Amino acid sequence: MKPTPSSALQRMVRGAIEYDDTREGFALEHHVVLAASSALAVAAFMAPSRSAAAIRGIGAGLLLMRALSGTQGVRSWLNVTDRRPGAPLSPEEARATWYL
Repeated sequence: MKPTPSSALQRMVRGAIEYDDTREGFALEHHVVLAASSALAVAAFMAPSRSAAAIRGIGAGLLLMRALSGTQGVRSWLNVTDRRPGAPLSPEEARATWYL
């Protein structure tokens, strides 16, 4: 079966995600991305045209997703150690999350 552009794109994205999961992030990486996302969202409101606002808003959303993802993002703030996004919290993790 001939690979489609969609499957090639999926392999490329999967490779990028796997690389990102295995590398060590720099200090406060997700905090910097969160700040950049916030700045881009504010800039979207001050954009001179609707198309510029839409592009900035999309960029802000993508950066926000990046800031929330990964083992050093919000998961580290909440002390969640499981890598599966839909995994339920253990009782200890739930207590640690709510009783910071």
